[in-house]
Amino acid sequence: MGYIDCLNTRQDLFYSAVMLNTDINYRTFRDLIDNKAIRTYREISDRDILNLIAKGEIKLRNDTVHKIKKLLDSYGDIEKIVGKYNKIASEYDIGVHSSLDDDYPYNWKVQSGMPQVFYTIGNLRLIEQMTYQGAVAVVGSRNPSKYALYATEQICRELGNKGITIVSGMASGVDRQAHISSVNTMGGTIAVLAGGVDNIYPPANKDIYDLIRTSGLLISEMPPGQMPLRQYFPSRNRLIAGLSDSTLIMEAGICSGTLHTASFAANQGKEVFVLPNNIYYENAKGGLKLLEDGGNVLLGPECVIDSVTRALMFKRVGMGCPAELKFSDEKDDFADSIDIEALRELSRTRPETLTDDNWKTIITDALTLKPLCADELCTVTMLPFYKISILLTELELNGTVCREKGKYSLTFV
Repeated sequence: MGYIDCLNTRQDLFYSAVMLNTDINYRTFRDLIDNKAIRTYREISDRDILNLIAKGEIKLRNDTVHKIKKLLDSYGDIEKIVGKYNKIASEYDIGVHSSLDDDYPYNWKVQSGMPQVFYTIGNLRLIEQMTYQGAVAVVGSRNPSKYALYATEQICRELGNKGITIVSGMASGVDRQAHISSVNTMGGTIAVLAGGVDNIYPPANKDIYDLIRTSGLLISEMPPGQMPLRQYFPSRNRLIAGLSDSTLIMEAGICSGTLHTASFAANQGKEVFVLPNNIYYENAKGGLKLLEDGGNVLLGPECVIDSVTRALMFKRVGMGCPAELKFSDEKDDFADSIDIEALRELSRTRPETLTDDNWKTIITDALTLKPLCADELCTVTMLPFYKISILLTELELNGTVCREKGKYSLTFV
């Protein structure tokens, strides 16, 4: 059975054809939906609805009505394009997915401007996995130094072995190394492409493409058969940042496209980490500029894991789930499952019911965000100073926290 036999898939393909081959844009859809001309983007394929709009029976902007009339005139041509998309999707076993479907990435759901329709080849389970285990974007120069490649290899492998998915753009250089280092780890890897997922770009990365197709996941907002044009790459970078919980800039020149990914991540409220580099190295000046502008220094995988942990905690709260955090240990698997939200609520409403161990959990949770002094912990927990001092001493003695320059932080072994 071909994809075209599924009504929703036909509507999704039609939407992609309209967006890529007409002057209808997101603003047009906003006008149509806000004025109840259509309920979702899928109804743009309904000829009867389009005819009603063209007759002026629904109050819309003049340019919206004009665009719909032009779409009706070219309806047959759009259907031919849909047929082409469907044929390629069937040939390459390409998945067609929608923002209306359950498998839409959670990180995209909570961001504006993410695609209504996207396409995949490979292990779709990685989307659900990264929702609960976290994902990190790793991007950088196409002609990186040996230092940047070495750091990329080490950090991606370690994060992947913790179950964190590595997301990149399958470009030469840093992207390629990020995929190679993580594709066979527990976290796996996702490549976001600027063209259709059936198009290998750059062609020299065919070996990586084949590897990810088998063991990872290829994603694109572009329909099957679409070539990766230059103007699509900034949008591709936006999607890379959007899928991820944190972004790592391994190396970037002052005019590097990598800086677009960093900018998108920062605007989305994600933490950006930059690998420090030689101030006299031209290919690193973009990254150094990011550090000057407030980026986080990438000192190793531990700080990235901390960042992902914080993102996951907020994500799970947004999903209505307990703040259950699980990361695999390469040497000894472990799981840390804490219903921290329930403890926080009890600390506000019924603090007398909490045990010392409960309070220690609340303290260590607070310290996952940043180092705090005892007075700051008093404010966070609303405990008296003498009680905080006793609990912190016990946490120091068992090696959970350490103190430096008057502030307490978690000890990671």
